[in-house]
Amino acid sequence: MPKPLQESVLLTRPGLEQREALVTIGIRELIPSSTIASAIPKTLRQVKTWLVQHGIPEWGQPFFRFYRIHMGAQYDLEVGYLLPAPVPGDAAVIRGEIPAGTYGVLRYKGKNRGYQGNKALLDWAKAAGIEWDRWDSPAGDHFRCRYEVYLSDIEREPDHKNWIKEVCILVKS
Repeated sequence: MPKPLQESVLLTRPGLEQREALVTIGIRELIPSSTIASAIPKTLRQVKTWLVQHGIPEWGQPFFRFYRIHMGAQYDLEVGYLLPAPVPGDAAVIRGEIPAGTYGVLRYKGKNRGYQGNKALLDWAKAAGIEWDRWDSPAGDHFRCRYEVYLSDIEREPDHKNWIKEVCILVKS
């Protein structure tokens, strides 16, 4: 039975998963925390437009990757799509890669924009003694790889309360 996370539902218990590398295409930018909720869908539309204009016939799920989090101030964020195979990017839209490795993973459903899903994964890792591949600086918390991927088709499901997301954070090796 799913466990409630306030207005979300935890669909899986936090756990560790070995992952292969994933090819991505996206836009990386500094986003003020006050605009993140509107910036992600806007950037996804820009990337999708770019994919169509460049004749890329298929792409996978949308994702966003946190390179740096400065809570209450700014995010260094890449927003885009997973790809089945590499394609060349350009100055605006970059090809990237989510590295292979062991990830802490949690899946949840809900409208909280990830805060509670991320918190549940972070709390679990702390209690289990798991260390993330991350470091601190005055500019915020940096991650070698921390991302969320939409498992739901967000274009066919307009109600974000029904969206299923997966939070993934790379474990320190």
